[in-house]
Amino acid sequence: MKDLSMAVVVKRDKVLIQQRYRRNKGMVFEFPGGSVDHGESGEEAAIRELWEETGLSNLKLLGSHQFQNEFGGDIHYVVLAALDDSIPKITDENRQQTFYWFKPNEIPLVDFYRADVEFIGKYLAKYT
Repeated sequence: MKDLSMAVVVKRDKVLIQQRYRRNKGMVFEFPGGSVDHGESGEEAAIRELWEETGLSNLKLLGSHQFQNEFGGDIHYVVLAALDDSIPKITDENRQQTFYWFKPNEIPLVDFYRADVEFIGKYLAKYT
């Protein structure tokens, strides 16, 4: 059972989506995020993972939602507002990252897990 946390970064009417290389899957679209470490809250994990993967910091917390993930753990969706001049940066060349700002109805859902699609459908529009 693995708890995960995703940083859902919004700016104006768009959301940050990264495309990156994932072992055994190739290039995928996803929210920045990862595992929740022992003793860490979902919000703390999302903020840490976001900084590690994009270099973004100093964002405003807008909300948090929790679902059960497909691996039997919890998945946290932490929604953060970015400043207009916030620009994500590649922090690890091996990840082969590209960053996009998508309107919610433009997000390529094919790579997203079931819980991600559920979050996008139920909650994302209220933040964009």
